[in-house]
Amino acid sequence: MNVKHNSIYSKDINNSLTFDKLNKDVSCDIAIIGGGFTGLSAAINLAETGYKVSLFEKEFIGYGCSGRNGGHLVQGWSSDFSKIQNSIPKEYHKMAWDAGIEAVDIVLKRIKKYKINCDLKLGYVYAALHKRQLNELETMKAEWEAYGYKGLTFLKDKGAIKEHVNTEVYIGGLHDKGSGHLHPMKYLKGLSKVASDLGVNIYEKTFINKRIDGGKCLLFSEDGNKIEASSVLLCGNAYLEGVSSKAMTRKLARVTSSVMATSPVDEKTFKNLIPNNAAIADCNTALNYYRFDYNKRMIFGGRSSYTNINPKDVTNSLMKKMVHIFPSLENIDVEMAWSGKIGITISRIPHFGKINKNVYFAQGYSGHGVALTALAGNMMAEAIRSDTNRFEILSQFKHMTFPGGFLRTPVLALGMSWFKIKDWLKI
Repeated sequence: MNVKHNSIYSKDINNSLTFDKLNKDVSCDIAIIGGGFTGLSAAINLAETGYKVSLFEKEFIGYGCSGRNGGHLVQGWSSDFSKIQNSIPKEYHKMAWDAGIEAVDIVLKRIKKYKINCDLKLGYVYAALHKRQLNELETMKAEWEAYGYKGLTFLKDKGAIKEHVNTEVYIGGLHDKGSGHLHPMKYLKGLSKVASDLGVNIYEKTFINKRIDGGKCLLFSEDGNKIEASSVLLCGNAYLEGVSSKAMTRKLARVTSSVMATSPVDEKTFKNLIPNNAAIADCNTALNYYRFDYNKRMIFGGRSSYTNINPKDVTNSLMKKMVHIFPSLENIDVEMAWSGKIGITISRIPHFGKINKNVYFAQGYSGHGVALTALAGNMMAEAIRSDTNRFEILSQFKHMTFPGGFLRTPVLALGMSWFKIKDWLKI
């Protein structure tokens, strides 16, 4: 199959595992739509416990955000935990907190169990640009430690944070030894091999564009092939088309996020700029996030567009942001820049739910998808087996509908502009 490079990661593993297009009717226990982190995580969990699983990907494994992201593996939920606390009964608060921390643990255990080589490195820095952000990080540390998490170190001033990221732009930060970074496409392709070895039937270039719900679910591909399944998992997030529902689309905004990869730096520059090889993200609403990869290329992301217009070339914009942080990289070459869609919710908490008794979905990871997708996949599998009620409990979270109707995109863009102005004014 001819795979078009959609990121530097695809280029890194050009001769990787591929799968055939669906060309027949199939019957299975579980049909999964979407071949990214969520779908493959669920497929592995279900196949490990004996379910007959078929997975359908419209393009190729890694085409969507799972193959285009910055590679940051981050502990916890993608927004303040208080938002979850206020939406579910108190007796479930500890369970929900533990689930957010479990997400990274699922990834680490799966990498170890199946010996997935994905350039995993632990160490993560939340970087504060001004006093309000630094105070918020200190509060975050206290909250996390109250729940028993011991992986955080407060970086109280410029001297402390420069031990992790050598720049003048940050006034302090928070180091998390339990988060880190990896090569997302190597991890994703590793998951696809694990799933295939476990007996999951994976189909690429297979667009499922029709769903009929009943005692048994019926799906139909664009080419007219029929899939019969007892349960369906909708795992396409921002790339899900054809079989989604208004209950999902009204709660999700598709945001364009952009990343670039520089040419490799020398060892001296590598050790000077990020001495401990951590991944870094600042605390702005429209944040910059970056790391060095296995080849000492700077993988830098930070240009988010809320207008639903794909940018033609983001290199200049990302270069300006990177050079502001690291002036010494002003003349470095860029190997590749790319963009992709991420799914966000208003609360920035993932949206879990069911369309009916046997159609499940998870979406809106809001920038924490490398880890939270693993949790979502596992929780959907647990719900199907009736192992736990975690999926049902977290489905109780009340997600607001994005406002604006047909003006939704400009309203979203205008709202985010306000938050960007606040970050710029440091208020």
